[in-house]
Amino acid sequence: NLASELQSSLGLIETITGFLKIKHSFALVSLSFFKNLKLIRGDSMVDGNYTLYVLDNQNLQQLWDWSHHVLSIPVGKMYFAFNPKLCLAEIYRMEEVTGTKGRQNKAEINPRTNGDRASCEYGDGDIRQLRGPLPEPCHPSTGKTQTLRFISNVTESDRIFLKWERYRPPEYRDLLSFIVYYKESPFQNVSEYVGQDACGAQSWNVLDVELPLSSEQAPGVALLNLRPWTQYAIFVRAITLTTAEEGRNYGAQSEVVYIRTMPAGKGLARGPGMPVVAPQRRAETPRVRPAPTVPRDVISMSNSSSHIVVRWKPPTQRNGNITYYLVLWQQLAEDMELYVNDYCHKGLKLPTSSADTRFGDGDGPEVEQDAEERCCPCRPADGQLRMEGEAESFQKKFENFLHNSIIIPRTPKRRRDVVAVTSAANASSAEPPVPSRPGGEPKPDFQIFEDKVVRDRAVLSRLRHFTEYRIDIHACNHAAHTVGCSAATFVFARTMPELQADNIPGNVTWEPASKNSVLLRWEEPRNPNGLILKYEIKY
Repeated sequence: NLASELQSSLGLIETITGFLKIKHSFALVSLSFFKNLKLIRGDSMVDGNYTLYVLDNQNLQQLWDWSHHVLSIPVGKMYFAFNPKLCLAEIYRMEEVTGTKGRQNKAEINPRTNGDRASCEYGDGDIRQLRGPLPEPCHPSTGKTQTLRFISNVTESDRIFLKWERYRPPEYRDLLSFIVYYKESPFQNVSEYVGQDACGAQSWNVLDVELPLSSEQAPGVALLNLRPWTQYAIFVRAITLTTAEEGRNYGAQSEVVYIRTMPAGKGLARGPGMPVVAPQRRAETPRVRPAPTVPRDVISMSNSSSHIVVRWKPPTQRNGNITYYLVLWQQLAEDMELYVNDYCHKGLKLPTSSADTRFGDGDGPEVEQDAEERCCPCRPADGQLRMEGEAESFQKKFENFLHNSIIIPRTPKRRRDVVAVTSAANASSAEPPVPSRPGGEPKPDFQIFEDKVVRDRAVLSRLRHFTEYRIDIHACNHAAHTVGCSAATFVFARTMPELQADNIPGNVTWEPASKNSVLLRWEEPRNPNGLILKYEIKY
């Protein structure tokens, strides 16, 4: 998208010390990508005269949105020529805002080559929301142009039917057709230029509408294949024959209005007393009311040993008004495969419960890497490669431990025995014996909890410390009682460890085992942080 790329590169510029020259830029529709430009100082000028020079831009239609933008040009002139879609009113408005009015002559703002292929001087650019019945048709204005007014609309879940007043230019044969522009607009803040370039990227959908056969019939259109419960921005423009002669440049265009389609499965919606403008068509089989698609981009974090915070984004296709989200969570059993490793000699890398980095504030740019991190790494030795391979294999087992949803029971153990052999070392480790797993032993049946939330986040509380949970989120719209909610999107999350949970309760007892060894016994922690995989003894 050219407009967004230009804004990303040039949108922070506030002052141009010299001049601004826009020349032969076919793809430009607006200069609003200079979002923060406040001053063109004119220390140097084009041909020694022009601080702003705009020449031969075939698709340029808007300079800036002057209701939200202020620009100053303290010295120098402006030059506009061969911009066929740039209306003179836009240029004259810029003269007033920038303080350059009276500096330019007619040759420097040529009325014959600016706006000669556009329907100019229509309306005042206001943007309204369409609510209830559309306004009554207005009478043709006494000026060169006219603001088109909609006279009726009918809305379904996947289509919108519109009618607008019949535009009557002074020369009726000059009216050729109408063009309807429409696009999805979640917010009511668009104009016909925002995010648009002449290459068509992210531009409006365009639909040509022929003139009705009868001169008394109001023109209309059916916008089809729309998405249910989605707001659309719409405006209509009349296409007329124009000439370069002054006084014959007529045109008409509507304001931008907003219409939301009906939820999936609903019938027609229209304002009181408005005629139905839907074309005659054969009876159709009732459409199935679809459920929403799945919620997107689920992320989670644990901020304590008993809480997990979950966030997500709304579904891509809501197919109606999302009334609530259904959140379900269930504790997962620990993986028995973790017992097969020799933790006493290989060490133990515990799973983490840190917050997802996307929980941070904003979407700021990533921190640039240090120069040292950008250097090529040294080639590791063979022994190091072997150790890294073993560590990688070990880490994969832990990933399975974190993400495996298969429930495997663990036989409870209440006591642990170990023989510590006296040697030159002063530390030792002991592995607990692998619990038995009889073939007929049933899997633990953890309770499933659920909650209904209306926002795109949930806080799960009263959870067990250092325990993995599977969390499912369903989106439910107005038709959930008949078609059900969406399929589930899920995420795995682990609570943080409890600080005192791994302490040994009671005392350690011992008895002689031989001349150079003793037998130690202790109680297992009553509610440890996850699996007990090894004990470390220091002496």
